[in-house]
Amino acid sequence: MVLATACGGGDKGGENGNVLEVKAKLAEKRKTFEKLRADIAKLEKKLEKLDPSYAKQKLEAKTTLVTTLPVSKEPFTRFVEVRGKVTSDKNVILNAQTQGLVTYIAVQEGQFVGAGQSLVAQENSVLASNLEEVKTQLKLANALFERQDKLWKQKIGTEIQYLQAKSNKESLERKIQTIQTQMALSSITAPFSGVVDEIFVKKGQNVGPMNQILRLVSLDQVQVQADVSEAYLGRINKGDKVKVKFPSLDIKKVAAIKTIGQIINPDNRTFRVELQLANPNRALKPDLQAVLELKDFTKKEALVIPTNLIQRDKAGDFVYILGKEDGRATAKKALIKTGGNFQNRTLVESGLKGDEMLIEQGFKDVTSGGLVKVTNNSQPKGTKTDSTDKKVVKVKN
Repeated sequence: MVLATACGGGDKGGENGNVLEVKAKLAEKRKTFEKLRADIAKLEKKLEKLDPSYAKQKLEAKTTLVTTLPVSKEPFTRFVEVRGKVTSDKNVILNAQTQGLVTYIAVQEGQFVGAGQSLVAQENSVLASNLEEVKTQLKLANALFERQDKLWKQKIGTEIQYLQAKSNKESLERKIQTIQTQMALSSITAPFSGVVDEIFVKKGQNVGPMNQILRLVSLDQVQVQADVSEAYLGRINKGDKVKVKFPSLDIKKVAAIKTIGQIINPDNRTFRVELQLANPNRALKPDLQAVLELKDFTKKEALVIPTNLIQRDKAGDFVYILGKEDGRATAKKALIKTGGNFQNRTLVESGLKGDEMLIEQGFKDVTSGGLVKVTNNSQPKGTKTDSTDKKVVKVKN
């Protein structure tokens, strides 16, 4: 008996043979390709010498169209934006000062009142009756004192009689003052000029010292308060000018910092700043949202460039500037170190001298050393270009 067995060794040998064959063909094709590329390069150089228009066409195909703008020294100011709100130190709720019925409300909501004007009156008939009674008693006491005083001056009567009459008169005078003070508490008056914003009681309602009567608001002067991160301590000072915007009203104002908080809020690590604003038309209301631009940093002479032109790679931040090679414009990569930035303007601390031309439009399409064609006239002298426009970066202080 003969046994036949099969194994895959023969198939593997066939596969390996195919791989070697393919690799050999690939190597042959690559050699052919390299030879063709070298031949094409030789022919192109020969054609460039024979046909100048072809050389120009080839050069333009490798050239990237760009625009440029100059870098110059100019003031740089950085602001930090924080949100705040309008407050008023004359936004108060007046409470009743004594127990009694509300007998008269002299004002309406929205009415402007002057300082000292009577707003609400409470029932005080008992006090008024007591006052009249004490006044009658005082008349008698005055008469008795005057008579006793005359007798005392004539050496008639005792000193005790004189002192008793005087004490009785003065006691009644003090009692009248006390009653009048109590009666004044039943009349609620305006502590300052302002507008009655809200009335909380009605006529006939019995109120006491714990009851709110009305809210009085004066908006001729308002405050704006904001919480600022402790990171800006020492950079923001009392008296600094601040730009204040009120988005809801489309109003912008400028005011100086009036006060700076002396403590750090442990919950959010901030300190408070406060401004005071004139509000003649009373458009700014308490709790209205405000946006403050606080000056954080200023440098009188700085190199400032548009933030959007800055790119980053493993080496760090860089921009493309206009260079020159063999009399032709090229893109040159310039590594830079940046400082602060504000509103698409970035301070450059190192890497630029200030006389360079930044590549603006087309900055993402160029490579370092690549040919460029500038389509505006903002460029250094001696560089060939067909330019027609000039752009200058300006930064507001």
